[in-house]
Amino acid sequence: MRLKVFVFFLLLSITGMSQTGREARIDSLENALKIAAHDTTRVNILSELTRSYGGIDSLKCFENGFKAIALSKKIYYLKGMADANINLAGGYLDYFDVENAKKYFVIGNNFADKLIAKDSSAQHMKIWLRGNYNLGVAYGYEGNLEKEIELAAKTIPIAQQMGDKMFVANGNTNLGIKYANLSLYDKAYEMFTISQKQFKEIGTPEDILYHSLAFATSLAQMDSLDRMKSVLDIAKTNLDKIPNSFYKGPYFGELGLYYGRSGEFKNALKALDRSYAFYKDHQSNYYLKLLYQRYADIYDKMGDFKKAKEYTLKHINFTDDEHSISDKVGSYYKLAKYEAGLNRFQQAYDYLKDYVIALDSARVGELGNDMQQLEMEYKTATKEKEILKLENEKNETALALEKKKSQNYMLWAIASVLVLLLFIGYYGYNSQLRKARKKEHQQETEVSLLKQEQQNQVFSALIEGQENERKRLAIDLHDGLGGRLSGISLNLSKLDKDEPKEYPKTQLKKVMKDLDDSLSELRTIARNLMPETLVKFGLKAALKDYCSSRTGNDTKVTLQFYGTEKGINLNQQVTMYRIMQELINNAIKHAKASEILVQFMRDGNKVDITVEDNGIGFKEETLVDKADGMGISNLRTRVAYLKGDLEIHSEENEGTTVNIQITLDAT
Repeated sequence: MRLKVFVFFLLLSITGMSQTGREARIDSLENALKIAAHDTTRVNILSELTRSYGGIDSLKCFENGFKAIALSKKIYYLKGMADANINLAGGYLDYFDVENAKKYFVIGNNFADKLIAKDSSAQHMKIWLRGNYNLGVAYGYEGNLEKEIELAAKTIPIAQQMGDKMFVANGNTNLGIKYANLSLYDKAYEMFTISQKQFKEIGTPEDILYHSLAFATSLAQMDSLDRMKSVLDIAKTNLDKIPNSFYKGPYFGELGLYYGRSGEFKNALKALDRSYAFYKDHQSNYYLKLLYQRYADIYDKMGDFKKAKEYTLKHINFTDDEHSISDKVGSYYKLAKYEAGLNRFQQAYDYLKDYVIALDSARVGELGNDMQQLEMEYKTATKEKEILKLENEKNETALALEKKKSQNYMLWAIASVLVLLLFIGYYGYNSQLRKARKKEHQQETEVSLLKQEQQNQVFSALIEGQENERKRLAIDLHDGLGGRLSGISLNLSKLDKDEPKEYPKTQLKKVMKDLDDSLSELRTIARNLMPETLVKFGLKAALKDYCSSRTGNDTKVTLQFYGTEKGINLNQQVTMYRIMQELINNAIKHAKASEILVQFMRDGNKVDITVEDNGIGFKEETLVDKADGMGISNLRTRVAYLKGDLEIHSEENEGTTVNIQITLDAT
């Protein structure tokens, strides 16, 4: 459905005019048409009315367009024939009639080619640019991105040379839309950012609205909700400047999308209601189809399956015929889910059957394309065989005429020599092959032994690490918590023995404080064993909690977390947490650091961990001597378990930096 959303905004750009004052402009053009004295003037006014009525009144759009074409042909007015056909094509594109749009774009562009061949003034070049660029847009609707890119590359540089900043700004926004449709979000963001600056410089409030709404939809696909809200705020500022704007409905539709993605469902429904109120009197408007889907998504998230089903049915039964196979597949699957949620299992089963039929249709379509490709390959192969057959027949005829007895004897002799050479070669080849196989087997055995040895070392190191962790836990329990509890026991025994006559408030306060300290130490030990925050809320929250707990009067621990832990399994997250925990402890205990920076950066399947401190440091050549005291061998074992790389850089009195690189696919 994402493609359709962007198509809606793309349609708003191809009219090439602001909605501000459109009604007044239409009235002005209608009045001018009544008093026009010349046919060329009438053609120009009719053509402009075709553009102005586009997307508003299809009947008047097409009526004026065909009148302009007929009159321009009658007087053979080349500019009028080009402009009228291109504007009529834009009208068809407003209503998703791509075939007719392409037809009239091609006719208009042919006239535009002749027009600029005679007079390439800026006025004529703008007609040529609009026709060729929007023909590419029409191809893009059909999925022919190659043709769309070709025509965009042909027109945008020419517009830039002409200084047509508005055309370039629209072109960059539309490129952003196209890249977002292809999920090339970095490129989409770049193009939207460029056109945002361009529209800010030259655009009207309506132009900025068009750009901001398209940008906001793209940001929603990127899950960049903070940036989406700031762009929607820009849209709202410009919307307030335009009474009765055409963009009022789309603005509240995108605001509803933002609130829905942010989990503010009540605000989302209010925004969608305001958008629906804008379109409710135009039940065939394409944007309603999009609103129905957004209503359904929000009610789905709220758990209201009855409402979700109602709006999904409105979406799938919309009056247009633009439902793709994938759209139907998704809708039927959701309907089955909602019916099951309402305990209507028979209806759920029926929708699942519709889902399977739609899914099969999609596969049949793919199979049809494959069959066409195979048919082309078969025809090509058949032709090649026929050519080869003719050549062989020709060669055989030539050889039959040239055969002689002497050549037969020569052929027998050559054949005997070849057989002998082949036998010798075959014997030598087999001998070399046996040697190669034997060597390869030996190498495989050696590699297998090395892998086994490496695994044994890793497992031994892990077991050793576990034993050290258990020893540390035993020491913490015996020396720390055990000592505190023994002290509490002695104090209570002493209190019982002394049998105070008055209420022993002071002694009991001391006992309560010791109990609180014991509980705090117990929680610390438990958190070190398995952080509860990590299990419940993930790696980021656990690290934030741990860094906060280690920050005190003498030490500041700062966490910078970029990316997400989604897709990283719990064992991997725990291991990464232990690594960073050990590095922070080393920085505090051994390096005496006052400032520690912890960075976690996730880019796709790449994870980079950096822990940097301003402690006393050490000479790197002494790292082997310090390894046991600082737990370096344990660190290397954990990094090896994640199949990562560990680098340590340190200088005396200059601090220490530890870098770890992990590829998640390798774990």
